[in-house]
Amino acid sequence: MTCPRCGADGIPDGAPGCPKCGVTLDDEQNRTNAAPDDTIPEELEDALRRELSTEYQITDLLGRGGMSLVYLAQEMDLNRQVAIKILPLQFLQGPASAERFEREAKIAASLDHPHIVPIFRVGSTSTFLWYTMKRIRGRSFEQIISERGALPLPEVLGVVEQVGSALQYAHRHGVVHRDVKPANVMIEDSGWALVCDFGVARAFGSVSLTQTGASLGTPRYMSPEQFEGQPVDGRCDQYSLAILVWEALTGAVPFTGDSLGELIRKHLLEPPPRLSEVKPEIPEPVSAAVYRAMSKRPAERFADVAAFVAALGGEAVPQIPAGFTGPTPVAKRPRILWDTDDAATVRIAPLRGRRRVVAVAVAAGVLLVSGGAWVAFRPTNPANGATPRQQVPTDTQRVVAAQPVDTPATVPAPRRATPPPVRPRPAAPAPARAKLSLSTQPTGTFFLDEIRVRSTPIINLEIAPGQHRVQVKRDGFAPFDTVFTAQPGQEIKWTRIALKPIGG
Repeated sequence: MTCPRCGADGIPDGAPGCPKCGVTLDDEQNRTNAAPDDTIPEELEDALRRELSTEYQITDLLGRGGMSLVYLAQEMDLNRQVAIKILPLQFLQGPASAERFEREAKIAASLDHPHIVPIFRVGSTSTFLWYTMKRIRGRSFEQIISERGALPLPEVLGVVEQVGSALQYAHRHGVVHRDVKPANVMIEDSGWALVCDFGVARAFGSVSLTQTGASLGTPRYMSPEQFEGQPVDGRCDQYSLAILVWEALTGAVPFTGDSLGELIRKHLLEPPPRLSEVKPEIPEPVSAAVYRAMSKRPAERFADVAAFVAALGGEAVPQIPAGFTGPTPVAKRPRILWDTDDAATVRIAPLRGRRRVVAVAVAAGVLLVSGGAWVAFRPTNPANGATPRQQVPTDTQRVVAAQPVDTPATVPAPRRATPPPVRPRPAAPAPARAKLSLSTQPTGTFFLDEIRVRSTPIINLEIAPGQHRVQVKRDGFAPFDTVFTAQPGQEIKWTRIALKPIGG
């Protein structure tokens, strides 16, 4: 590769920066909007529009990073806007670049989580490799930090909980992001956070495409083991997430340098500064958690990202944005539905059958008790010369003991046991609320019983037992509209419901 700043040649493919001038080759300034006529040949855009014209209408350039370009496009079959990421073959610096791009798409498409940007399609032409993903309407966390500077701790924690949820999910599925930074976290207008660009991720234990590929990432956020080319796991992302927290709370990164070599030296050798020393108002437990997550040795960090987020005072689970005002209470900490098998239909427990079995069992018990009591207390029939029982059931009655038994006349009549006092029944507990989860492709506005809630996906929304109406609406698509009955404690899950385009 050739450095775009100083022109130095021979930089290994996948290197994080230029060893001569220190410029970050995947620097965030490469991701800002660029004038197409200044940086992208006109014939390249013409080829893009021509080769994808049967499926997509390419409109604006959204940004670029490294060798890839991101455009806004209209997917004509489904009448929806998507972001399409392309890698022109003429930009490739060897076969590793193409393999890395294809790997990015396949790995990202395999991760189904509410805080990971979903991948829709992957393809290639004679000129491009490409894939489409959800178009995010919002800004990157990097832009927010750049505009506002240091952010309040509750606001940062709300974002980190969502990002931590996505990373914890990816790690459990054997995927490390390897490039966690504010530029790769998108914040929708609702406050919903999504992690994007798994372009340098790889499965645990897989062999690097190239030796230099092992250090892929952005130097200001890279862990020491990435710089050294060592095998990485989820603790690598934990280190980068800790730097993200530091930057969000202070407005600056903890390590800087005049050159790439100086920056690498600090990451490898210098202990991280403590947050509480830079900002005394930061609680000490938060400062200690960030300091531990930035340990040079992975073994000294937290066991996983979830433990790190818990030490910060949060929980790494999908979150409902702070501005949510739904008609029913929402579980504060819903569990991650995307770790379970997909359920295309509602699973309704056979409660009626259970009730019949319980009723029969209760009736049988009543008959047995009644029969036993009749046998114990049935009257003596002197006309037939029958003698009364000499042994009395100990559970039902007590008889005055140790009296002579000569004739029926000398036997005292059995006394019934004094019934225990009737205790008032405790009030029946309120029926457990049901939980509803729903995701659609594409996303739409969710309505419950004619009341607008928010955009899909919906995660563990608590609803009262009984009949409800659910609708998902989106312009240009036929609404999803159904009525169902929720049972107490039932978990209702609809996933990947396809909204049909009108006229399609």
